[in-house]
Amino acid sequence: MSGRQVKLEHAEKGSILYHYTKSNGVNGIVNHNCFWATKSDFLNDPDEFSHIYGIIDEVCGENIMDSAMKEMFLADSIYAKREKNREYFVLSFSECRDSITMWSEFGNKTGYNIGFRSDEIIARIEEAAEIAYHGLVVYDKKKQKQLIRKNICNYLPDLFRMPLDKFLEVRSSNREGVNYLKACRKFQRTVDVYAMFFKNGGFAEEQEYRFIFRRQKDTKVYFRAKDGFMLPYIEIPLSEKNLPIEEIMIAPQNHIDLAKNGMEYMLHTKGYKAEVSLSNIKLRY
Repeated sequence: MSGRQVKLEHAEKGSILYHYTKSNGVNGIVNHNCFWATKSDFLNDPDEFSHIYGIIDEVCGENIMDSAMKEMFLADSIYAKREKNREYFVLSFSECRDSITMWSEFGNKTGYNIGFRSDEIIARIEEAAEIAYHGLVVYDKKKQKQLIRKNICNYLPDLFRMPLDKFLEVRSSNREGVNYLKACRKFQRTVDVYAMFFKNGGFAEEQEYRFIFRRQKDTKVYFRAKDGFMLPYIEIPLSEKNLPIEEIMIAPQNHIDLAKNGMEYMLHTKGYKAEVSLSNIKLRY
């Protein structure tokens, strides 16, 4: 997909990306150099991927004057049947070192947070698997609308060398217009990607950074039990050399000496010199 269609903000050079996880996740990452990426439609917020539809509807309402043409374009692009059901898997990090929002999910007595040097961990993940997309999740509604507006009002007209209104008029007179249907499919694929990076502003404290992997024909899918259902995921096995770990933080409710001592000893036996610290957040639940 053209870089002009999907615009994502990448991690700054020299920054740290934090991966919040449970004790079994730390074990798999530190001892086996393996991440798990969850199937996109099994993430924690069931309404997450429908958020973008409201954004698109607003943008079309503001930029496509004729309401009939607006509904036509939405029906032909967003709500049209997919040609091929692409399967995506998501690996999440955060730019926030000590997030009360993230600890609320992972902050029980088995919660940890691994801080990685961003440049190095991105390179290592790219080495291990083909990254379809990666970047910061967009929480700001104004920015979300701007990205969609650029795609509808700039990218598609530029691609087909025709102003948006003329483009839609052509579709009105010729439903099977090849260029129009091609544009709808391109916009649909773009929306599928942005849907994984657009979230409600109420989640902004997560400061999430996502890696998206597209399932290939030979990709093996695994399953683990979670809250009474089977959660599909794929493995992202990194090379055996030590990971670029800067720090490991222990969850707010896990401030016992054995937690810190055990983690420090595990890192020592694996040849790491990363610091082990305790969260400064106090949770009451």
